Amino acid sequence: MGSFVAKSWQRVLGSPALAALRHRNFRLFYFGQIVSLIGFWMQNVALAWVVLELTNSPFLLGVVTFVQFVPNLLFSLVAGVITDRWPRRSIVIGTQVSFMLLALVLTLLSFNGLLNYWHIIALSLLMGIFHAIDIPARQSFLVEMVGREDLSNAIALNSSMFNSARIIGPALGGIILAHYGASTCFLINTASFFFVIVGLMLMKLEKIKRVIDSKNIIDQIKTGIKYILSTPGVYIPMGLLASLSISAMNFGVLIPVFARDILFQGPEGFGGLVSALGAGSLAGAIGLVILSGKQYQLKFLWSGAVGLAVFELFLGFTNWYWLAALFLIGAGWSMVTVSASVNSIIQAQVPDNLRGRVMSVYSLSFIGLSSLGGMLAGAVAKLFGASLAFTVSGTLALTATLVMARKWHLLKAQQEV
Repeated sequence: MGSFVAKSWQRVLGSPALAALRHRNFRLFYFGQIVSLIGFWMQNVALAWVVLELTNSPFLLGVVTFVQFVPNLLFSLVAGVITDRWPRRSIVIGTQVSFMLLALVLTLLSFNGLLNYWHIIALSLLMGIFHAIDIPARQSFLVEMVGREDLSNAIALNSSMFNSARIIGPALGGIILAHYGASTCFLINTASFFFVIVGLMLMKLEKIKRVIDSKNIIDQIKTGIKYILSTPGVYIPMGLLASLSISAMNFGVLIPVFARDILFQGPEGFGGLVSALGAGSLAGAIGLVILSGKQYQLKFLWSGAVGLAVFELFLGFTNWYWLAALFLIGAGWSMVTVSASVNSIIQAQVPDNLRGRVMSVYSLSFIGLSSLGGMLAGAVAKLFGASLAFTVSGTLALTATLVMARKWHLLKAQQEV
């Protein structure tokens, strides 16, 4: 029986679609992270609902999202320099331990009935600071686990893992929130970090001799930005992602308001909508795993960008729960297809000594600007309703996509001359 299981496992790992899982270090990372991310999404659902109950304000919910991710705007470029200077596993272990401690504080405040809006703002700000460091370090760490050959597959599998948790976490979170309260969701998230921390500590990594740049931090940041701006194959996908992040990646703010005010749903219905978004994201990630070749990356990039804009427009014109869930599946597919395609396109080109700094700009474009967009979307939803907020978002996203597609077309025309 053991021999049969071993041979079956070897056949699974032999599939090109799972190439990155042949690496022991990546398996430890992958399976530890999926447990932790389920906890993260459970906490995310519960926290959004708690904020709405405490404030009854979609704008103040947008402020929480903004505060949680605004450190990406302020610190991600510095975090990129740190990532290029220090061992990336050590950085990621440090950030995960910090997240666990913050989740524990949130749990204790909630269980004792002491949790107020200002507590959530303060904890969200601290989470955001650690996220600003964690994201470029974690993305840059992938190449150390799998090498360049399997990097694209690792990015796709990493995205599939994130979005699997995005389905399971909100669904469980909505059920547990409805029956046991937000405190239990926060407690589960606290415990979930144990798995990823242990997985990181069990890894066996080759020692990497890092070349320490003698320039100061500002000059090192400038070097990374100069590389991006001088490499059209990097800055156009990055610019597209930045444009879509600020205009359209605002679901964390708009879905709870849309669920409550337009679709008249409670916590379980809200969790179901977030899971629908996650289901679409998972479908997109699986598509990228199966079709991870370079010949598909640009097709995924532009189809995902157009899809994100169109599905947001559709959401602005529906008040049917199941139709909204269907559109969110499409939006989830589009969002992960764009973000993971940009990640793969960039990481295939960037030199290792600049990887942390370039991925910090990716983090700024993907996470930092989406927090600003979320706050703006929250303001529109407060003044005019969630439906109009989705319509405005979709219109802006479609305009941005057409502008960046034009730039790409002109670049290709110049290269062919």
